[in-house]
Amino acid sequence: MANRSDNLNLNLNLNLGATAGAGGGVTGYGRPRFNTEDMDKLLPDPVPTKLPVPKKHYSHDWDPELRAWAYVQEFILEGNFGGMTPVDWLYGQINSFAGDPKKYPNFAVPLKGATKELDHTEMATQVVGVVNASLDRADRALEILDQATGAGALNYWTGLIRIDPSQEKHAFLLLLVARKIGEYVAMGLKNIFLMRRPAQVYPLIMPLIDGPDTPSFPSSHSLQAHLITGVLKLALTPPVTPPAVFAAPVPPPPPCANTAQSLDVLADRIAYNREVAGVHYRMDSLCGYFAAVQCINALNGLGGGSLFQALVTAAQAELVDMH
Repeated sequence: MANRSDNLNLNLNLNLGATAGAGGGVTGYGRPRFNTEDMDKLLPDPVPTKLPVPKKHYSHDWDPELRAWAYVQEFILEGNFGGMTPVDWLYGQINSFAGDPKKYPNFAVPLKGATKELDHTEMATQVVGVVNASLDRADRALEILDQATGAGALNYWTGLIRIDPSQEKHAFLLLLVARKIGEYVAMGLKNIFLMRRPAQVYPLIMPLIDGPDTPSFPSSHSLQAHLITGVLKLALTPPVTPPAVFAAPVPPPPPCANTAQSLDVLADRIAYNREVAGVHYRMDSLCGYFAAVQCINALNGLGGGSLFQALVTAAQAELVDMH
């Protein structure tokens, strides 16, 4: 990341990539303009009946928050999901996953007939896990509040690997693409499983914050966090690919040995913080990670001519000095 400013602006705009002055500076882009109807008086007489069609296209570097949707479309249409939508395919993968009693004793699926079906005993275990996690609230409260919004959470990745949206534009767009794909997948799965939030199951749980008006399973924060971390790891040199199957991550000894491990720690922490806040069960976080791994493998399997692979290559050039 040569020729870059060390004065990073990590106070991201709410639309995560708009011009820095958008929304209201004295001369900021996006401010309303008044008496604009007077401009019509400047039209020549007679009014032109022919104008040249522009030969130049709109800038390729348009709003990254909105441009990311093109990558979501590619993921849906070009991913290898056996002729199904990504959500339907993942639904089948989640229901058939047997879990691992040693690595993941708390993996459960709140749907009758699932291989690792949530039962009454496991439901109690999940609730106790939320209660126990709440012991970390005093230490993590401000962090949890900060990560509750999209802009707040993204700020931790941009800070960890020093992504300035105005300089590492491709790496930042890669982050936004993962966030949007994660949101699309998470909302689709939530609408299928319709699991109630912890406080709705056990009212003595007092959440630190109000969760969004969405079902609990899987955790969108966990899915998006691990997906963001996963695609950024693909852009490292050399790239770090996820396991082919759901495997327990090995906790790195502090301090982390490299960027990939640091990214994993961040994703795990953001996911666990939602359990600490009392708005998610452990099974929500684990399913989010499971779904993220499947999505990363699908993205990594897109052809060399795909939008996504081209974006990863461009981001890799910006993150070449990360190790």
